[in-house]
Amino acid sequence: MATTVTLELTDEMLQRYQQGAAAARKRLETFMVERLDEAVPPIENVASMDADTELAAIEEMNDSDLWQIARSKLPADQQERYDELLDKNSTGAVTPAESQELHQLGDQARRVTLRKAHAFMLLKWRGYAIPTRAELRQSL
Repeated sequence: MATTVTLELTDEMLQRYQQGAAAARKRLETFMVERLDEAVPPIENVASMDADTELAAIEEMNDSDLWQIARSKLPADQQERYDELLDKNSTGAVTPAESQELHQLGDQARRVTLRKAHAFMLLKWRGYAIPTRAELRQSL
């Protein structure tokens, strides 16, 4: 079921959405609905009940703690090992034990990414300017 919603946009905001829709070769309405859908977490099935509980706890955090989560990374040794195992896996040279380790590190990396994304979203909703994709890439 769909519901029609009327929004009041500034001229500048409308122009940005129109430019985005044109670049994506989509109708403005379709483009805007897709952006809105990307901006909020799903109500159900985020990843698991543990993730739901963890994300709910993050929503109660103060801004300083959110920034700490937003800037978090896998520990360097784990990231290095994860990258190594990804490379081995891509060539088919990963052992069964390494495959299990790769899966575990992947789960940890996805958890960090989910927490970071949720923290950035909350910070944006609280009025903070968050880094652009380019700025985030430079910080890696």
